[in-house]
Amino acid sequence: MNPEQIHGKIKLPISEAFYISVRQIRIRFQRSKIMIASIGLGIAFMTHLNITNVIFNAYMSEVGTTVEAYQFWLLIISAFVCCVGLINSTLIAVYERYTEIGTMKCLGALDYHILELFIIEALLLGLYGGLIGFVIGTITAASSSMMQLGFDAILNIPIIEMLKYLGLTTLLSIILSVGSTIIPALRAAKLNPVEALRYHV
Repeated sequence: MNPEQIHGKIKLPISEAFYISVRQIRIRFQRSKIMIASIGLGIAFMTHLNITNVIFNAYMSEVGTTVEAYQFWLLIISAFVCCVGLINSTLIAVYERYTEIGTMKCLGALDYHILELFIIEALLLGLYGGLIGFVIGTITAASSSMMQLGFDAILNIPIIEMLKYLGLTTLLSIILSVGSTIIPALRAAKLNPVEALRYHV
């Protein structure tokens, strides 16, 4: 941790915060994989439904198909389960890092520095999870559509629609990840450094 002191205020450069966050993800790679998988599975399910809908609409334009109402409820439920899993994982990560957070605070880190580190981690995990989920969801949607409609089905997929869903799912995964991290991150930021240093997992 290398915060800078400018005009009496301690400042953590964004590049340093990014470096620390990436390092934390690597150090806790097993837990990071669980969080990425939680995000990825929810995004993959949503992508599968949406891309399947795009393929069917492109292939059967005269008949047309849409995502049924019950499928939207499934998406909402999967997003909720994803958020619960992320909050739980982040809370455990906070407990595991009590001593580390206490040490950073003793070295001069402020509450918003701690919050910034957790938010950057959540943003990166959300980005990774969203991209992985989109790829998996697209592959499963294309595979299932080919089994039902034949190989020609995927030749008519509009590239613009694919890019639109890539952007939307990535943005959603980041929002889910960061949103689920806010409460645990605020809790970590408000830790008393003395109590944090006495805590042992």
